Amino acid sequence: MTENSEPKKVMVLMRRAPYGTFYIFEGLQTMLVMGAYELDISLAFADDGVYAVTDGQDPSALQMKPLARTFRALPDFDIDQIYIHKDSLEERGLTLDDLVVEPEVLTSEELAQVIANQDVVLPF
Repeated sequence: MTENSEPKKVMVLMRRAPYGTFYIFEGLQTMLVMGAYELDISLAFADDGVYAVTDGQDPSALQMKPLARTFRALPDFDIDQIYIHKDSLEERGLTLDDLVVEPEVLTSEELAQVIANQDVVLPF
């Protein structure tokens, strides 16, 4: 990257449930690795991805560890642009009080605009 260029804007878009597949885990790992580079990283949760940051997860029956707590550490990696889709929260009966992070709540139109402003969107 040259001295005067803007960092690439990269969004990780979490859309799948946190357990039963490795998508959310892989997305989280990808963000942590990208945090070491000069990138403008953001994170958005939509659809069943909103479950990834709900409090009180217990995936022990699946022999997995809870992932939600790890999302709390993202600001330590300079990842502080965190968004959540308003309709996805409401459709699942969730509120901001149910989450382990404090995301910016976006409508469908607002989320579409934020996505459109990215250089790269990585869906998980």
